[in-house]
Amino acid sequence: MVKIEKNPTATVMPCPAVLISAYDKNEKANAMTAAWIANICHQPPSVAVAIRPSRYTYELIEQTGCFAVNIPGVENVKETDYFGIISGRDEDKFEKTGLTTTKGKKVQVPLINEFPINLECKVTAKHTIGTHDVIIGEILLVHYEEEIIVGGRVDPLKADILAYAAGNYYSLKEKIGVFGFSVKEE
Repeated sequence: MVKIEKNPTATVMPCPAVLISAYDKNEKANAMTAAWIANICHQPPSVAVAIRPSRYTYELIEQTGCFAVNIPGVENVKETDYFGIISGRDEDKFEKTGLTTTKGKKVQVPLINEFPINLECKVTAKHTIGTHDVIIGEILLVHYEEEIIVGGRVDPLKADILAYAAGNYYSLKEKIGVFGFSVKEE
């Protein structure tokens, strides 16, 4: 296999394409698209998201100490892209796209109703790394669309979760294995 070397860039792919949302001081919802997000801990359940400090959503997270991770399905790819292009300082993106929100139950965050998965998070740490700050959020409550729960577990294929890589959006098409299948006897 021949490999080509290139200069370093953010290369882990695909990534989930999510909307990070927070309220302003008047409880007006704002959100931004983020692909630099990862699960980082099982106990306490936590995620990390990298956001530039110049972003309006970053400012709101700094003010409130909480945020939501809203995971879209492919049917909301256009809205997901839009939320990453336009600033909430300039426009009400929810009004423009028609997406609606519900208030979180554990922390004051806007949860996007049209997305199959929403995580309520409180900020537990922040680290500056170059152009972005990595914000660590403890997941306090997860909301799942009922239809994506199969046999008591989340089925990401039923959610038709959106993925992002190299400037493009993708859908997940099939399950090809389960954790531990490589060592199970046949």
